[in-house]
This record gives sequence, structure tokens and C-alpha cells, in this order.
Amino acid sequence: MNTISTFPVEELAAAKAYLKQHGLVIIESVLDQVGLARVRDAVKRGVESDRKADIQLQGFAFDPDDRNIRLFDLVSKDRTFRDLVEHPIAVDLASFWLGDNFLLSNFSGNITAPGSGAMNMHADAGYMPVPWPPYPIALNIAWAIDDFRADNGATRYVPGSYHMQHGPDYAGSDAIPIVRETRPIQCKAGSVFVMDGRVWHQTGPNTSKDQTRTGLFAYYTRSFIRPQFNWFATVPDEVLQESSPRLREMLGFGSNDSAKSADYPQLRKLKFH
Repeated sequence: MNTISTFPVEELAAAKAYLKQHGLVIIESVLDQVGLARVRDAVKRGVESDRKADIQLQGFAFDPDDRNIRLFDLVSKDRTFRDLVEHPIAVDLASFWLGDNFLLSNFSGNITAPGSGAMNMHADAGYMPVPWPPYPIALNIAWAIDDFRADNGATRYVPGSYHMQHGPDYAGSDAIPIVRETRPIQCKAGSVFVMDGRVWHQTGPNTSKDQTRTGLFAYYTRSFIRPQFNWFATVPDEVLQESSPRLREMLGFGSNDSAKSADYPQLRKLKFH
């Protein structure tokens, strides 16, 4: 049973109000079938390219086994992924939650495979010292490229964790024990689910016999938080040059308000060996 409300794209204001209250919301039918096919093709190309380049795809420390496929640095891989980062609904939600000068911290894909176990329980704001601030610092906008179901590895969350001031591993003297009940975030392909960085969650186990589940996770933060991914070192020059000023701002190729926001793609000269 899904306990998270779902809203159509036409009711974005209501979705924002729900997000503010609960820290989670689902918005349906953001991508149509044509858009989904385009993204699926890009994911397939990305996996094939990384495999050919011998880039790690499976067996990461935060997964319990080597079944799931993780695809990183989506910004550099395909224009299709960059379009998702800049999708009007994503930008609207990130601006609402984090302020206009938000950054893209990471953008990755997760393909669960039959028989895979659950990921470690965590919160995306886990790097912040406790107690966490009472205002939002991060937002995960997850694109459901397949249906997210309880049996195929849907992301699971801990109800009530949005209101906590620490992550699931915190053992301080003021830690408040809560029931570790998890619930699946179930939604149709083409939906996005939007999750505040303080929500405790994990990739769910895939108990299906033959169904994979693809999700793409765009992680946005406030402008004063260092991105998880070093876009300066990873994004190719040709990608940066063809990107919009807005995307370059999201990747950190600009300045904050105190320096008057500007677009500086031409300043990157240093090459690493």
C-alpha cells in the first residue's frame, strides 16, 4: 500500500504543499511514452559504454551484493539526461525547496535486478553534522523509468524520518528511537518522486523473478554545499559549451549572490594528469 499522495502535473502547487508537510511526494505522468523510450535508450547506451570502458557498474560498498547496476556521471553521458536535470518541473521544485541558486550535486542511475537485496538505510543529508538544520538543504528528484513496485526494488522509506534531526546511524545521547518500519514508494513509469534530503530511505530488495527496475536520481543541494560529483573534472568541454547557462550554474560554473551570478565556462583551463 502506498501512503504517499500522488498529484498530476497540473497540481504542482498542491504537490509542493504536501512535500512541505511530509518530505515526500509523487508527481505522475511527467514523462510520456516517447520520453520514456528516449531515456531508456540513453540508459542502455550508458551501460554499454561504461562496460566497454571497464568502468565499475556493480558491487558497490553500499549494496549488499553485486546484482544491481549503478550508472554515474549521467550529465556527461547524454543530452537526454541533461534535459531531465533541466526539466521545468525539476527546476521549479528545486528552486522552491532550496532557493534559486541551488546546485546539482549528483545524478546517477540505479537498475535493480531480480534477487538483489536492500541497500543500506541512509539519508542523503547524512554528511551534515547533527543536529541537522530545521530548513531543507537537499532534494532528491527521482525519475521512475519503470514502474516502481514493492517486488521489483522500489525505494523504501521510514515514515516520520523527515522530522528527525539526524540519520539512521546516529547514536548520540539525544537520539530518539523510532520504529524501523519501511514502506515502498510505488509509482508508475514516467512519474517522479520528490524526497527531502532528511528522509531515511534505501533501495528495496527485488524479489521478482524476472523484472528489473530503473530509476534516475537527480540530487540537488543548496549553493553552499560542496557537490558529491566533481563536475569541473568530469564534464567534457564540448558538453559544457553546448549546455545552457542555467545548467552551467547548476554545475557550479558561476558565482553566488554575493559575487553577482555570472556564467564562466571559459575559465576552466587546468588539466589533470
